[in-house]
Amino acid sequence: MASTLTNLNAQLRPIFTPIHPSFPFPLIDLFGAMRLSSVVEWMATGVFDPPTAATPSKGKKGGKVVKKERASVWQELVGLMVVVFGGETFLAACTGATPSWLVSPKIALLFCLTHIMQTRTPFRKLLPAKPTLGLELLLSLPDAIGRTLLLTRFSILPILHPASPTALPATPSTLILAPFILAVPFASLIFSATNFFSPSPTFTTPVELRPGGWMMVDAWCPVVIPVIFLTLIGPVKGWDHGLGLGEDEAVVACMGILWACFAGRAVYNLGYKKEQWTSMLGLGDKKVKTE
Repeated sequence: MASTLTNLNAQLRPIFTPIHPSFPFPLIDLFGAMRLSSVVEWMATGVFDPPTAATPSKGKKGGKVVKKERASVWQELVGLMVVVFGGETFLAACTGATPSWLVSPKIALLFCLTHIMQTRTPFRKLLPAKPTLGLELLLSLPDAIGRTLLLTRFSILPILHPASPTALPATPSTLILAPFILAVPFASLIFSATNFFSPSPTFTTPVELRPGGWMMVDAWCPVVIPVIFLTLIGPVKGWDHGLGLGEDEAVVACMGILWACFAGRAVYNLGYKKEQWTSMLGLGDKKVKTE
């Protein structure tokens, strides 16, 4: 099993390598910027809003499609930056470190320019109008790769191998809470607690704290995946038990687990009806009109 995971890790390395010296970003960073921008676009245009009886439908004769007012591009960029850098900035404030976006604005510029290009230029027409079963299944793998890196390589390993004396100490609580802080609170604040991508944000209870909110994959995977990762690579400082697997191999194993979770979420949210599968496969029944 370890050799299989090692081979998979070697095959994944090209997507972690900068595309070109003049474009020093790996493919996974570019995908993350495009993916987050797409979600923000869906939020801003009301794709996830509940239907209202007051809005006329397209199919009714004489009805008009009411275009939802959206937030300004600057408001959307601020919200996007809070999602990307909020957790890191909080942890940096706790340790006295300097957040990465102050040292180098490259990642911030990548996410901001990607969002502007995808939502305020003709490239917007290339974006999917809404999430579909086929799209979410297709993107579940790169989603899982990016999220796993955030919850392991970018959060836990810097604690286990500190490069600065101000780094967080390796304890069970820091090893679990650091990935959670990077992934959940600030994204929840922007997307659900304030509905920040609407023209007039309002405070409400975050989805994760509502009844049944703990069942959301984005709420529990930032806790479960770090525990699995630490158990695979342990025993390490701050985590006394484990299987002794290599760090790279453990990251790949967690990617596979999270891929299954994200694919299952796509099926649960978008594919539990027969019509949705037949539509994705192009097998929809054609009705013959008879008189």
